[in-house]
Amino acid sequence: MMVLNDRNNVGTEMRGSSFWPTRQQELLLRAALFEGGYAVEAWKDWRSLVDIEDIDRLDPGSYRLLPLVYQNLKNLQALDPIMMKLKGVYRLTWYKNQILFHTISGLLQDFQNAGIETMVLKGAALTSLFYKNYGLRPMKDFDVLVHTDQAMPAIQLLKKLGWKPKDFEPQETYVSVSYSHGFEDESGRELDLHWHIFSQCRETHADDDFWGKATVISFHDVPTRVLNPTDQLLHICVHGARWNETPPFRWVADAIMILKNAGNEIDWHRLALQAEKRHLVLPLLDTLRYLSDFFEAPISPEMIKNIESVHVPFTERIEYNIAVSPPTKWKAFLDLWCQHSRLTKTSNILTRGIKFPAFLQRIWGISFWELPYYGFLKITSRPERQK
Repeated sequence: MMVLNDRNNVGTEMRGSSFWPTRQQELLLRAALFEGGYAVEAWKDWRSLVDIEDIDRLDPGSYRLLPLVYQNLKNLQALDPIMMKLKGVYRLTWYKNQILFHTISGLLQDFQNAGIETMVLKGAALTSLFYKNYGLRPMKDFDVLVHTDQAMPAIQLLKKLGWKPKDFEPQETYVSVSYSHGFEDESGRELDLHWHIFSQCRETHADDDFWGKATVISFHDVPTRVLNPTDQLLHICVHGARWNETPPFRWVADAIMILKNAGNEIDWHRLALQAEKRHLVLPLLDTLRYLSDFFEAPISPEMIKNIESVHVPFTERIEYNIAVSPPTKWKAFLDLWCQHSRLTKTSNILTRGIKFPAFLQRIWGISFWELPYYGFLKITSRPERQK
C-alpha cells in the first residue's frame, strides 16, 4: 500500500467539518488499517505527537480504535513498550463484547419466539461479518431493526422483558414519524430499536428493498438478518457523515473493513442508485472521496464521477449542511422541517406548513395545547444532535 497524500494538500474543503478525522486520528487509522512498514511508520508518527502513557485520557474515538491498532501491529511484529497496554484494551473489548453478544442473541431469540423478524445493524453486524473478532471493535450498545408494522409489538415486548425506554415511552404517533428509540436494561446495557435504517428515510416502506436483499445469518445460533455488503457500506458512510463534538471517525475503519473483506461483493451500481433514490448522494459522495484519497480504498474514479453527475436538490443540500455542521437551536428546527418535508414530499409547501405543527406533536409526544410551551423550551434549551 502506497503512502497517501497529506491532508494539508488534499481535500482541504473537508477540514471544517468535525466528522472528518484530525491529522493525528488519520495517523492512528493508518496504523490500524495499512499494511507493512506504512502502518508502523504511521504508528511512530502518531506516537511522536500523542502522550499515550495515560491511555485512558485519549479521546473516545481514538481509544475505540486501539484494539484494531494492536492487532495490526501485533501481526506486523512491531515492537513498542505500549503494546502490553494495547493488549489490555483488546482483551477488555473481547470480554465486554462476549457478554454483549450473549445478551443480543437472547433478545433476538425472544423476538423470533414472538414472530418479530429482526435485522442486526452497525457494530454487532460489522463485528460478526467483517472484523470477525470480538476484540477488535468496542461497542457500548447494539442496534436491531424490525419491520415498521412490528415496531409497537417490539416496543411492548422489550418493556415486558425489562428494557426501559429512554427519556419517554414511544407511542404509535411517535413511531409514525420517527425511526428509532433507545432502551436500557437493569444492567445498564443499551439497545437502539430501529424501524427505519436511516434517520432521513422514514416513509412506511422506506426499507423494503433493504429487507428484500438482506442476508440471513446465524447469530450465536439464532437466525437473523444483516444488510448485504453494498447496503452495509451505504449505511456506514451515510451514518458516519454527521457532525459530532468528538469526531466519530470509526466509520472510516468500518468502511475499509467492509471493502477489505467483501469488496468483490459490492454492487457499485446499486450503491449509487440507493443513494440517489433516498436523497443521500452528498454524504455518500464525500465519504467515498475521502476513503479513496486518504486510504486508497478500491473505489474507481468513474464511480465517483457518476455520483458527482447526479442532480442534488436544494433541500438535500440544506439537510446535509445541517448534518455536518455544529448544531444550533434554529438548525434543529430547520432539521425537523426537512424531516417533515421528506414525509410530505407529495404536498405543496403551504400544505406542509399546515401539517408541520401536527408533525411536531408526534415527534415530541405532546398535545396541541402544549405545543407553544414545548416549542419555546426547545428554542431556549441547548440543541441536541441526532445519533
